[in-house]
Parts: sequence; C-alpha cells; structure tokens
Amino acid sequence: MKKVFLILLTVTLFNCSSDDYNNDETQTIPEATILGRWVLMGFEDTIRYEFTETKRFSIYSVDGTFPTLEEFNQQNPQLTGHDWYYEGDKITVDLNFGNLSTLTPEFTCDNYVVRWLNDDGETHSVYYRENFDVSGCSDLE
Repeated sequence: MKKVFLILLTVTLFNCSSDDYNNDETQTIPEATILGRWVLMGFEDTIRYEFTETKRFSIYSVDGTFPTLEEFNQQNPQLTGHDWYYEGDKITVDLNFGNLSTLTPEFTCDNYVVRWLNDDGETHSVYYRENFDVSGCSDLE
C-alpha cells in the first residue's frame, strides 16, 4: 500500500507544473473574431448583438435581461437576423432593403472590445463582449 501511495504521489508531483496553480490568475485571450455576443456601449441594458457565422441578431430587452440566441429564435421565429460578411478588413452588415453598414473592426483590450471605425477612421460605436468588465480597459480612455 505504501508503494502505491508513493508512486501516486510521485506521478502527481512530476505532472503538475507551476502554471497549474495559477489558473485563476491566467486569462485566456479570445481570438480577434466578431463571432459571439456583444454589448453596445451606452446601451448595456437595452440591446445585445450576436454574430453567428453568417448572421447578426439584434436582441432587445425591456428589463435588462436577455434570452439566449436559441430562446430568442424560439420566441421570434420570423426574425432571421441580418446577413454579414468580411470584405477585406471591413465588415458589412446587410440591414435589408438596400441598406448596408460597412465598418472596420478594431479589436482592443485583449480582443474583448471592438471599436467600429468608419471610412474616416472615426469611432462609430464600441462593442464589448458580454460579461466583460470594461472598467479595467485602459484602451477606452
């Protein structure tokens, strides 16, 4: 029994790295991708934008709570989202009826924030990933 315990203890010690103890302190930086759910700065309690591979959904709230995309689609089957696509370094969202929104995304704050730039390089709007605390993002000051 002592040999089994000693073998298990040895295996455990040699398989653990110092990084294993710092998992709470390390942060995985997401890819610089628009896919996922975003909060429009200044409208935190009103709207979320969710980008899938080909669609952008606008999910509204009246009480500050937002359904998942699946719940939203079940509640609103007639709303199919807006088509979007990359063209060079710009993203174009087809807002229907010939209306297109074309902006350049600039990822910042370890890819948790995207600043949308117009053709003049001016900030059109700022999104941040849902559940991200923007108060620690010095790039927004």
